[in-house]
Amino acid sequence: MKKNTALIMLLVLSNIGWFVAYAFAKLDHGITLTYQAASDDTSQKMLDQAIIVANKNLVGVPLSEAIEKIGQDTYGSQPFVKDGCLYAGGLCLEISSAEVIGKVRAE
Repeated sequence: MKKNTALIMLLVLSNIGWFVAYAFAKLDHGITLTYQAASDDTSQKMLDQAIIVANKNLVGVPLSEAIEKIGQDTYGSQPFVKDGCLYAGGLCLEISSAEVIGKVRAE
């Protein structure tokens, strides 16, 4: 009788363990999907901003004119200058020594 009770307890504990492992895997998968969706959104906004920059032909344009042309970026923020770049929508528009936009790169 004791042997049967011990086996039943082990079976129940094993099932609980498998359920916890399954629940943890589902939770982990949900978190991963959330991060992936946020990453996709960020990539899409950067692509949208790159298309805007390309359509406005900002390479070779003076800094002040580029800031005027961009207006608000895809995040609804004003572009800003930091460390030799004009940042807009996740893109860095590199500023040359002559204060013109030299090239564009993703940040």
